[in-house]
Amino acid sequence: MNKKNIIILVFAIALFILALVIFLYANSLNSNRNSQGSTNTSVNQTIVDSKVVKEPYFYDIDGNKLKLADFEDKPQAILLWKSDNSKSYDIINLFQKYYNEYKDKINFLAINVNEADIDLELVENIKAANFNIPIYFDNDFTLIDEFAYKTLPYLVFIDANGTIGKEFYETIDEDSFQANLELMSIE
Repeated sequence: MNKKNIIILVFAIALFILALVIFLYANSLNSNRNSQGSTNTSVNQTIVDSKVVKEPYFYDIDGNKLKLADFEDKPQAILLWKSDNSKSYDIINLFQKYYNEYKDKINFLAINVNEADIDLELVENIKAANFNIPIYFDNDFTLIDEFAYKTLPYLVFIDANGTIGKEFYETIDEDSFQANLELMSIE
């Protein structure tokens, strides 16, 4: 075997080992994420801290536990957001702007996700901002598989029958937001 072939063989082995390490690392990250909250889609149950949860839940700003089923009496505008994402606040401001006009016909759920603990400073800032929209927290990661969102913020409109209408990732313009609210409010 000449020197050139040995170099090629060593390089190929090194690339294989690198690919294997990357695969194992990515797999371990996915395992850690799934251990925080994952759904068995065949029975639509969520595993949280080794307990089976039959329905995803979240908390209100005072720490009271709520379920999505608690809001099935009307269509829903659900925003899944993260506190360190400025695009999330753009949509929260749309919620704030249209909440009073549509709150009798549509449930507005602005749910903070992907943060393990309720950030007390964030809660104080929300209360100080005098939001009239309710803010919720999914610090147990029970909604992550329910909606299978790819990026945040994630906005979904669900009609009165529980059917997902429109989904928006990262942004929505005000005209589209209001048009979706109007469609849902006349059903």
